[in-house]
Amino acid sequence: MGLDMEFTQSGDVLAGRYQLTDLLTESREGRFWRAQDAVLGRPVAVHVLDARDERAPRLMAAARNSAAIGDPRMLRVLDAAQTDQVAYVVNEWGAGSSLEHALAAGGPLPPQQAAWIASEVADLLVLAHEQGHAHGRLNPEAVLLDDLGAVRVIGFGVDAALHGIDPDTRDSQRRDRVDAVGVLYAALTGKWAGETLSSMPPAPRDHGQVLRPRQVRAGVPRPLDDLCDRVLGSGAAMAPLSAAELHSTLAGFSGEPAAPVNRPSSVDEDTQAMAPPPKMEPTEAPAGANAIGVAPDVVRPQRQRPSSPPPMQDPTPSKPLFADETPGYTPAPRTARPQPAARRPVAPDASYNGWQGGAWTGANVPIAEEPDYNRKPGGSWLRVAMGVALVVMVLIAGTIAWNLVNGDPKTSTENPSAGNNGGDNTAAAKPAPIKGITAKDLDPHGDPPTETPDLVDLVVDGDANGLAWRTQRYNDQIGDRPRSLKPGIGLVLNLKDEYAVDSLKFNMIGEPTDIEVYVGDSPWTDDPSGAPAAKGSVGTNGEIKLDDAPEGSYALVWMTGLPQVDGGYRTEVKEVQVLGTPVS
Repeated sequence: MGLDMEFTQSGDVLAGRYQLTDLLTESREGRFWRAQDAVLGRPVAVHVLDARDERAPRLMAAARNSAAIGDPRMLRVLDAAQTDQVAYVVNEWGAGSSLEHALAAGGPLPPQQAAWIASEVADLLVLAHEQGHAHGRLNPEAVLLDDLGAVRVIGFGVDAALHGIDPDTRDSQRRDRVDAVGVLYAALTGKWAGETLSSMPPAPRDHGQVLRPRQVRAGVPRPLDDLCDRVLGSGAAMAPLSAAELHSTLAGFSGEPAAPVNRPSSVDEDTQAMAPPPKMEPTEAPAGANAIGVAPDVVRPQRQRPSSPPPMQDPTPSKPLFADETPGYTPAPRTARPQPAARRPVAPDASYNGWQGGAWTGANVPIAEEPDYNRKPGGSWLRVAMGVALVVMVLIAGTIAWNLVNGDPKTSTENPSAGNNGGDNTAAAKPAPIKGITAKDLDPHGDPPTETPDLVDLVVDGDANGLAWRTQRYNDQIGDRPRSLKPGIGLVLNLKDEYAVDSLKFNMIGEPTDIEVYVGDSPWTDDPSGAPAAKGSVGTNGEIKLDDAPEGSYALVWMTGLPQVDGGYRTEVKEVQVLGTPVS
């Protein structure tokens, strides 16, 4: 079903008030816009759907339920209505960065910060699940770290409704709890292990089981490692912990917040709009036929929340290499080690069998043995390394002496490494064309999400002068330009093994084509997110070089601008060649 309505272009005004400015995402004809509220003069987020779409009633119900939760950690529903033409939901605009973007830009977070973020999400789920409502599509893209350093959750219930998911089911609540621990795993490792789809790199697995965070990143504290393994790894087949149990465990680790994250020195107008509303006494919510009022906080009082998160930077002294990274820890003298009774109960390792035989309550779990922080780290491997170095030095000296005795002119004290019986050092492997690549077309905003799939094999058939794969012809240009039809169109290339990707070469028909290149460990099914590995504009023949040779088993050619042809815009691709080196 197409959108038979006026509100499909940047600049259109919805309900005589909300001017659409930027199209953010599109899902099965449902569109998510950044808009400007002409009455209050502030940015807002707007979900727009054709009123005849079967998802419209669920979207309205999700908006009402989201407004009724009334927690400042949610981006509030400000308005919602259904007319003869459209159904729309207006949300508060969040100024900040999603967790996904923060991790892509800065890497994994300190453990206490990661636990605090997940704790905030879990506490919000406690409140929502008590009322029978779920987010339904919780992932790092839905967790916002706003400019005041607070955690805000985006699209509660509404995003799931737009994707055809009923957020008010037991399965949606179960998925919320798994994905909340997935948020913790992502913050600790930079990898995604939850059930909801995400554009983040997937968590590594061994025989289908998600690896523990400690196997991905050194220094993850045992309580957090055990919790992730309980929900996502070895204990994934068991019933997930309740939201209250998750919050209790996470809050017990992260402790009381101490300082804000990236708190600005002064509060500007946009930041003031993001500040949580003052706590209100519960009053009766006004009745409304098809609209949701602008003050959902009147439905129920706001819950008290921590004033600010723990610090992003860990100012504590250095600790053993693989010790817990809990901020504020100071190694105690050997004579003053804490007694076992003072240790924190933590989720047990799978070897304890502590998760068997019933639901976990957190009251009688085994106590994990804390590492000895006073033991000097690296003693054994340091001695081994010194022994190996000594053997190597003896071998080099012996080789030099042997060559000197036998009169080898290539060997000298200035160049001892050349005295290997005349052999040369192995040269670094040079990037070469990768063989056996397969291709798949990607059009996340199409219905179906494909783009001439019957021709896509032509881009990797090895014949740069043969037939070409082509996009459809569009009346409007694609990309992030004003009034663009869609963000882009892609080719997903399966490299069949892990490679360090050096560059991509293109043979095209028509010019120019704007291209962004992404490299990852799993195929893309939606718009790419985060910074591309490289981008450029190519003509009929061109090459895009990737800095730092990113590693992965998939590459995405994401086209954000098409050549102009008679009657519109279209590109044709004869061949794509990927150059790289295998990752041993």
